[in-house]
Amino acid sequence: MQKRNIKTYKNLYFDLDRTLWDFRTNSEEVLFDLIKKYLPGFISNFSIFLKTYYTINEDLWLKYRNGEITKEILRHKRFIDTLKTLNIGDNNIAVKMGEDYIKNSPYKTGLFPHTIETLTYLKNKGYRMFLLTNGFLEVQKIKIKESKLNIFFEKMITSEEAGYQKPHRRIFEYALKTVNAKKDESIMIGDDIENDILGAKQFGMDTVFFNEKKLNHSTKPTFEITDLSELIYVF
Repeated sequence: MQKRNIKTYKNLYFDLDRTLWDFRTNSEEVLFDLIKKYLPGFISNFSIFLKTYYTINEDLWLKYRNGEITKEILRHKRFIDTLKTLNIGDNNIAVKMGEDYIKNSPYKTGLFPHTIETLTYLKNKGYRMFLLTNGFLEVQKIKIKESKLNIFFEKMITSEEAGYQKPHRRIFEYALKTVNAKKDESIMIGDDIENDILGAKQFGMDTVFFNEKKLNHSTKPTFEITDLSELIYVF
């Protein structure tokens, strides 16, 4: 990527899951451990479990973002519905799996390549850096501490704290106001086209789309990268 930034930014807002913290790898490690513990006979069908779980989890997260369900319901229902779909109608096991998932997943420390090196470079350049996440506060706190990401960020701003989920413009307003940052000096960096990129763009904030999967899309972010190390050319 050629350096093409002619604008001066002071405040860098990062999404956490799937942008810095490798959600899929970390999540699958925990889910496999849960299958071994609670459903050992289903290990050979782990790929089927994953596919079913991801579909149900994504749908429930959408309902959570829309305010249709609470986080407590989300945490248990994704496992209850997954086991029910797979004809394993044991709600007790599903509830235990949900509790263990929340308990164990934040302690996984897998990050995307060049995360630490890139954040070190940006911090040394003097940027103010913040996390802006829809994830649960108590879970995200553990993640950034265990992954040693907390040393890079001045503050983590969550949707629970702001009272709004990305892509709602109010969470971006809150993210600026709470740290006394100006919109034209700030930029959002994330992997989710709708929540991170379109949400920030509609708010009037510049964006960096972390397109690690090299997806085809019609969105027009301010910048687009496929590896976090490319941020050194943006900033």
